[in-house]
Amino acid sequence: MLLIEATLNGTLHRLSMEGIALTYYWDAQVVGFDPLHYQISNLYGGYVRPGWGGISFAHPLFVAADWPPPINITVSAYYTATTEAAKELLFTGIGHLSDITRDAVKYDLYSPSYTATVADLTAFDDTLDDIVDWFCGAARLNLTVDHTYERVVSPPVKFTSSGTQLALQLLSNICAFNSHLFYISGTTLHLVDMLLNAGTSAITEFDFFPSEYTYQVPTSIVSTTNYARTSAYPYGNALTLATEFEDTGADINTALDNILGILNSPGCRLKMPLLGSVPTPGTKISWTDTSLSLDMAAWIRARSISYDFPNEMVIIEGEGGLAAG
Repeated sequence: MLLIEATLNGTLHRLSMEGIALTYYWDAQVVGFDPLHYQISNLYGGYVRPGWGGISFAHPLFVAADWPPPINITVSAYYTATTEAAKELLFTGIGHLSDITRDAVKYDLYSPSYTATVADLTAFDDTLDDIVDWFCGAARLNLTVDHTYERVVSPPVKFTSSGTQLALQLLSNICAFNSHLFYISGTTLHLVDMLLNAGTSAITEFDFFPSEYTYQVPTSIVSTTNYARTSAYPYGNALTLATEFEDTGADINTALDNILGILNSPGCRLKMPLLGSVPTPGTKISWTDTSLSLDMAAWIRARSISYDFPNEMVIIEGEGGLAAG
């Protein structure tokens, strides 16, 4: 169930698409909600960026004092499969008026922007987990950090920045080089090791729609200015990284090997109904696929996720695997 909190001219409204009596009554005034998605910056890590469409409300939501509808409203979107207390935050931000039609009033959704910068020649010499904490400090991104699924032994980070850079983009590049992703939910940044599972779940064959197993064009070599690592594939793509975020050969080679391993992993695309809680980036989902010539044990690590709430569906893309059994 999709639950919407919308504040119009100082008044909080609890809304839904069908009318739901929970702790509060969530009135059926939402007539459309565009699919929202999370897209990972690089296949091997970085910021999993949210993409928002728009939300449409029925005319009766707007009383006479609200006409014409306000230009800006605050919107929070939640999902729950059970109770109001169990609702999970999906989005919080601003709705900007885009269309007024005979059928609905539509607002485009905008998430908070992070405009903090990092000064030229800022020196970094610490572990990734501490670097993330620094970026999320009050003077920069002003976020709390969830370290639950970071690497047990945090990789070192040592480099000096060049030119003034957006803090969020620079952090994304650092995390990607060290095969970590992160996503932001509310005021919390969740740091996730790409080599591990950020939680697991299992589904049955009746719970999912036909999945697709894809194999990327292989990456033959990953290189920086001073280092290069090759894969088992002499053919395919070459990836060149502009910055070495570490300063010893062993650490740089480890980082490049991890990137190669992720890029040359099989991929998967899974379309399934929303079941219970919403999947988040890094979660490993497993199932038995009985639609192939042999029953196969299948899995996917969620990287990019698209939620289609009107149809109660979610589409997940990421590394995956198949094994007989």
